Formats: sequence, structure tokens, C-alpha cells
Amino acid sequence: MKIKIPRILLFLIALLISNLIHAQKDISRFEEFKDLKLGYIIENTLMNLEELDVFKCIFEEYENTYHDEIWLKLRYMRKEYKNSLDTISGSVAAQYINKSDNYEMMGMKLKRNRNERLLKKIRPEIVLNILYQEKRFDTELFSKLRGKNKKDKEK
Repeated sequence: MKIKIPRILLFLIALLISNLIHAQKDISRFEEFKDLKLGYIIENTLMNLEELDVFKCIFEEYENTYHDEIWLKLRYMRKEYKNSLDTISGSVAAQYINKSDNYEMMGMKLKRNRNERLLKKIRPEIVLNILYQEKRFDTELFSKLRGKNKKDKEK
């Protein structure tokens, strides 16, 4: 019996460490994506130093909040219902749909608040260009991912 206790303890510690490492990978992937997006927008938008500082601050706050309060929760929820699609009841499915819609609306509110803050501190034509560059970044990223997925399927 005494031998099993340390093994169980070692197993639990290993499990905890592996979960922490996995969580750090998700965070670092998010940080990498956020840095790429920030760099893309800055590279394609002409801002003065004051506007650039304001933009970076608001961008950082928005991206982190959206990631933590919306994206992670939606991702978890989607994984949860994806695993139970065959057995899910109609009422539970309706609850998932309503929850998902609520998160999407919260995300849009966050984005609207971000845009209003940007408009108060940065020239409107620059804010419009920021939004355009953000859309371009998303489009290019998705097309790269689709191309990568097609290549992976061909192999």
C-alpha cells in the first residue's frame, strides 16, 4: 500500500504539470496570433506616435478581453456540444444556441466599445483603415489555413 501512494501522487503531479504545459501552449499561440495581427495592422496603417500608442493599448486590452471572456468560453462550449451531437435533446440544443448567440452579442459589444474608444483618440479615417486591415488580416489568415488544410489532405 505504501508504494502505491507515491505513484498516485507522482501521477497526479505529472497530470497537473502536463495540463499547465498544454494551457501555456494555447496562451502562447494566442499571443503569437495577436502579435502577428498587431504587426499587420501597424504595418499597413499610417499613424503618428501618439495614435500608435493609443491603438496598441486599446488593441491589447480588447484582444485579451475578447479571448478570455468570449473566445475561450465559446470554444469550450462548442467542444462540449460537438461531443454530444448524437445524444443531445432539443431543449439542451436550444440552450447551447442561445448561449452561443449571447456570447456573439457580447463580442460585438466589446468590439463596438473598442471602436468608440479608438474614435475618441484617433482620427476616424485611421480607425476605418484599422478596421479594414483587421478584416484583411482575418481573410488572409483564413485563406492560408484553408490552403494548408488542402495540402495536408492531399498528403
